[in-house]
Amino acid sequence: MNDSRLIQLYNKISKHSNYQVLASPLRKHVPVEKLETRSRFEQERLDYVLGKVPYQNCTLSDIGGNTGFFSFEFIVQGARSVTFIEGNKEHSVFVQEAAAVLGWQEKFIVDNRYLKFTDDLSTLDVDICLLLNVLHHVGDDYGDPSQSIESAKQNVLNSLSALAKRTKYLIFQLGFNWKGDILLPLFADGTKRELIEFVREGTKDSWVIRNIGIAESAGDKIIYNELDSKNIERRDSLGEFLNRPIFIMESKL
Repeated sequence: MNDSRLIQLYNKISKHSNYQVLASPLRKHVPVEKLETRSRFEQERLDYVLGKVPYQNCTLSDIGGNTGFFSFEFIVQGARSVTFIEGNKEHSVFVQEAAAVLGWQEKFIVDNRYLKFTDDLSTLDVDICLLLNVLHHVGDDYGDPSQSIESAKQNVLNSLSALAKRTKYLIFQLGFNWKGDILLPLFADGTKRELIEFVREGTKDSWVIRNIGIAESAGDKIIYNELDSKNIERRDSLGEFLNRPIFIMESKL
């Protein structure tokens, strides 16, 4: 496998292309300067998450894993295996071939599909599930495109409930806008309070929320801190993405 093949796959233009920086173990194989990357604060989110879940020797699923930053980094940190699910063909092939470059084929199961949460989810019987910024795309990337916003919100909760039967820990983020469209807000005022209450109330029978991480600016850096009475307020200056909380959840089921 040569570098140019991985570069071609990574740079393939699509709706969700170039969303993640390159995972650290791949940087000696792929020249970063040849990639067109738009970071979504992957390292900052990873730093927060690793302090909250028991990842050593864990089994992991990464739903909507894009180009695999979090999957590869969890393996670096000591995770045993990853079930990687991604509907974008180029992203899935990139992860599969990148795993081969690293000699990690036995650690990765790559499943190229948009997961329907009404499907048999037995392949997701793992210790930790990553579900980062996926479910607000129901009716867009996957699911019935004719459904209403209220139906989409219920679908989000149903999906979370289904996962509670399959994984012990869930690392979860949700966008504020249905299908990523600012004209289709999921919450009337677009606040973190609304989003957090929606998740808390809607998952109380199936999940315990252990931690909620909130992005804050620290000089010229971004750091995720625990939710408090100040950082729960919306910070428009940070942009929509950094206002999305990170939920660390433990199954009750």
